[in-house]
Amino acid sequence: MAADFTPERSEAIEQALIEHVSRHPGRGRHASRTIALLVTGALVGAGATASAFAATDTMPPAVTEATDAPDGEPTPDLPDAFVAPAGVTPGTPLVSAIADPVAVIVAGDTVVPLTERPDEATHARVIVSPTGAGSLSFGTDPGGNNPSAAWSPSEIGRNLAPAASYDFPLDTSVEALYLAPSGFAGTVTVQFVTHVPTRLGVNSSGQTFGTSGGPQGEPDLIAVIATNGRTGYVSQESLDEASGAHVANPEEVLAWQEENAGTIIVLPVYESDGTTQIGEFQLDGP
Repeated sequence: MAADFTPERSEAIEQALIEHVSRHPGRGRHASRTIALLVTGALVGAGATASAFAATDTMPPAVTEATDAPDGEPTPDLPDAFVAPAGVTPGTPLVSAIADPVAVIVAGDTVVPLTERPDEATHARVIVSPTGAGSLSFGTDPGGNNPSAAWSPSEIGRNLAPAASYDFPLDTSVEALYLAPSGFAGTVTVQFVTHVPTRLGVNSSGQTFGTSGGPQGEPDLIAVIATNGRTGYVSQESLDEASGAHVANPEEVLAWQEENAGTIIVLPVYESDGTTQIGEFQLDGP
């Protein structure tokens, strides 16, 4: 399975990262809260409670990797951030379901109204469950700047097809969810939820630490799952350099890919102090 956004932004780098984690889920996972492939495992950074799934009696699966959010996303009116409770990685939102889920069988281009929603809803959680190979563009932008996901026949045939999920932020401009399949067969489930942000942590050196993508911006130390299964932190600067996120234009993207093709980059994983190493985080070159 592959996931991306349109229009394409640094697609080569992002796709290489997604394919890496899909092939090697045990090597390490960046704890992010965006478009994600879903597999069974530990939940880090995608919402710290199972309550959003309570109505369906389905436990929330784990985030394995993510691309950046689409440009120009709505900005929901979030509650004030508070200190993350014990057992929750700082910066991870606490997610609560506030309405029953609605399932839609996708048979063609579909528009799902989102205007009849609870006042306290900050996001619409969308889960795409494929039953047939193909791709699906899904999102709240009628102009098409939405996530898309694709599944191969081999994934479907061997029951290896993971779901795709995204929590779409809501404001008064969001009226509907737009589904545009291409050979896709499956079900899309929509659940209104409330995100309550938690604050990033700050260590004794003044470095912020926590999950990526929250309202406080990117932390200095980003939460990951190391190859040994432990949750820790890698330097944002090191992760950007290792993943190619620092590359600015298409020409530099190609040069970076050629230079790093076939390499395995190993980053140290630290405790929140940023100095005590507890494991490693590996990235394959493009």
